[in-house]
Amino acid sequence: MDDTALKIDVSKLISYCDDLVGVLKNKKDINNLMQSLEGVKLLQSSCEVDSSELQNSLEVYQKKINECQQRINEAKSKVVDDTDLESLQKELEEKLKRETSLREELR
Repeated sequence: MDDTALKIDVSKLISYCDDLVGVLKNKKDINNLMQSLEGVKLLQSSCEVDSSELQNSLEVYQKKINECQQRINEAKSKVVDDTDLESLQKELEEKLKRETSLREELR
């Protein structure tokens, strides 16, 4: 590791520590810090609840999407292909022509 990264200005560090001790000695600052910490805990708890609810909603929607996809696939499998439809249409036309010709023969 680089030696310059490990070098710390000792006078700045001592000054920072002195400032921190001064803040912590003040009772009002400690109370504010504790209130802030409680607020952070409440916020974190609220976020976790929201996250859990969102996760549950996502799972429900994913199940619905999967069910819809399954129904789409089932519907697609029941739909007659265009070539099959054309074949059936031609067969119907041939049978209608034959029926017409048979009716004419009967007259």
